[in-house]
Amino acid sequence: MKKKLIPAIQLAIGIGLFAYLFSSIQDKGKLLEAIRTAATHWPTVILALCLFGTCLFLVSLRWKLLLSAQGLNLTFRRSLKLYFIGHFFNSFLLGATGGDIVKAYYAAKETHHKKTEAVATIAMDRIMGLFALVSLVVVIMLARLNFFLSHPETRLALAFFFGLLIAGICGTLLVFYQDLFERFAILRRLKEKSAFGSIMARVYSAFQIVVKHPKVLWLTLLLSLSNHLLVIASGCALGYALEIQLPFWDYMTTLPIINAVAAIPLTPGGFGTREATAIFMLGTMGVEDSLALMLSILIWGTTFSWSLVGGGVYLIESIRGGIKPQDAITDAADDKE
Repeated sequence: MKKKLIPAIQLAIGIGLFAYLFSSIQDKGKLLEAIRTAATHWPTVILALCLFGTCLFLVSLRWKLLLSAQGLNLTFRRSLKLYFIGHFFNSFLLGATGGDIVKAYYAAKETHHKKTEAVATIAMDRIMGLFALVSLVVVIMLARLNFFLSHPETRLALAFFFGLLIAGICGTLLVFYQDLFERFAILRRLKEKSAFGSIMARVYSAFQIVVKHPKVLWLTLLLSLSNHLLVIASGCALGYALEIQLPFWDYMTTLPIINAVAAIPLTPGGFGTREATAIFMLGTMGVEDSLALMLSILIWGTTFSWSLVGGGVYLIESIRGGIKPQDAITDAADDKE
């Protein structure tokens, strides 16, 4: 019951926030005008879609590298299919974890071993992406420090993201602390006397494998950074399609913040929080609320469009009998019980 209640509350918060933002737009006609403007610049919209699609290929390659480091030798083609299917389920299942369950389950099932390590690669994939995004945001904040110190909300964002970066660095140093489960008696007992401790020790070892291979670590971080830059470029293209006349540097300042806030799992897929952040951040650049809201909707629409592609891959694989994600979700539920 609790597992269903929390996502329902998150969805209600997202819908409520979006409804409030939509109702606050004084001239609704400007939203329709923005849609018509974007339609006249459809090649730019297509470019944005292509850029985001390229991102999915990059993050699929990132996951493939993490899998290979653990000895889970899925082909890139198979990893790509699972990532697309995961993207589909992340968009359509509340809580945004369904796709991760599918990817982890089939990565373990198809290699017939190392289920815990397969799940660990999902966590690492998320962490690498988040760490790269937070690092990018902090660099941009330092480059435009005067801007971020000029508003109470941006000062709060500055402190928040610096805190995230410090936490990420501390977490990395903790992983570098070799044989953590052997050095501390309490962790050693936890590992030896409980199934949970044993699993955590294997997850920790999986993280150490990546940390001990600098080439894999730097390649995954480079792919993460490239992914975020392409996401920004995609959003920038959508902004140009809406004729939001901002310098590229202003897009570089605002879009990573919008994407970072949307990545925080307060609502499903950042629904509502993305729009609120877009209205505020772009508003500081002089962009009208209606245009900021429409840009946020188009960014979501781009993600959703590629989710439908993932749904198509899922349908084809289901017909062929190669994918049954409901088994993965059932298996995860059984594990929790």
